[in-house]
Amino acid sequence: MHNNSITFTSNIRFVSRSAFDLIKKGERIGYKHDEPNLMKAKEFYSEQIRTCTGGGLVNPLKEAEGFHLWDDYQNELDFHDILVKMFRFVKNPEHGLLLGGKDLTGNPYSMEQFRNLKKAFIQRVPQLSLFEKHLYTYSETHYKYSLADDTWTLCTNYCKDAKSKLNSVISVNTLKKCFDKIKIADNDRLFIGKKEILKKDYPEFWAEN
Repeated sequence: MHNNSITFTSNIRFVSRSAFDLIKKGERIGYKHDEPNLMKAKEFYSEQIRTCTGGGLVNPLKEAEGFHLWDDYQNELDFHDILVKMFRFVKNPEHGLLLGGKDLTGNPYSMEQFRNLKKAFIQRVPQLSLFEKHLYTYSETHYKYSLADDTWTLCTNYCKDAKSKLNSVISVNTLKKCFDKIKIADNDRLFIGKKEILKKDYPEFWAEN
């Protein structure tokens, strides 16, 4: 049972790659099986989320965990155990973030993993924000989370093909072009750089989908 007497607001901020490189990041989360894929810490980050699924679970001002899950056969087999471990690290989370995935022929488990996590999170996380399915084949997202100010700092880079210039999400237009579905939790605030993206201007980001 969740206590709704106090409402917390998580901040989600997209920044350029140069800005992301400059911030203090905390503990690193990787995707390979010989490094931490799930981590409970006050400050953490992960990079190069492509066909993988990344994100985290948070009880504001108390505890937080991040994850970066490779869309490989081993994680497909271990999905139930991974889910149990997630909700053991942070019990009854109030906020969550889920991002990543691609619909590519060579990565059949990518979107299945994302959808399975999404289904579980919707049932157990009251305030859930989603950035579902990278639309560019050549795209990736990095994230950093800080429990001190309850802020997710995201950097999504993309290009049309392997020879094109790498760009970052720096506007609502580029954000829409990078993800198939965007859902911001009712209590979360969205920023691109220093500019806040308001619900009254972009209600579709806060609509149920």
